[in-house]
Amino acid sequence: MEQLIDALLEWIGDHSQYDTANLPHPIVLQLTPHELTREYYTGVAHLMPDDGVDERVNALYAATDGPYGTIYLLSAEFYTDVEHFDDPMDNPLWREVLLHELVHHVQWQSGAADAWLCPAQGETEAYALGGRYLTGQAADDPMPNRNFWGMVYSRC
Repeated sequence: MEQLIDALLEWIGDHSQYDTANLPHPIVLQLTPHELTREYYTGVAHLMPDDGVDERVNALYAATDGPYGTIYLLSAEFYTDVEHFDDPMDNPLWREVLLHELVHHVQWQSGAADAWLCPAQGETEAYALGGRYLTGQAADDPMPNRNFWGMVYSRC
């Protein structure tokens, strides 16, 4: 996992204005759909879906969890088409979600997030970089309106 994080951070540095050299790694926890849903609904469990799984949630970045932030990530084994990969973590769709959360990590570690009106402001950039990553991997983007959703999710 550490080598993959290094490679994705380097990719972010090569495709953005951020200097990602020597950034500390966040903790990355791969969770089941139930575990990730519980993490997402911490403090508001009464809003959790009755079956305990919110299928819209693929990952979370918590800047203040752990010494350098924590990424809570749906485990690679739960992604579509996982059977086509010897290692589920080779799936570019899973890697793009990890990259998206690493963009947030970079935004927070670099201080860019300090100027935001709300934490959602980083979504536009994270979605755009994720789309560029998938294009570079020759992978179909499961989010055909990525730029639109990036703008919607970035509103405060």
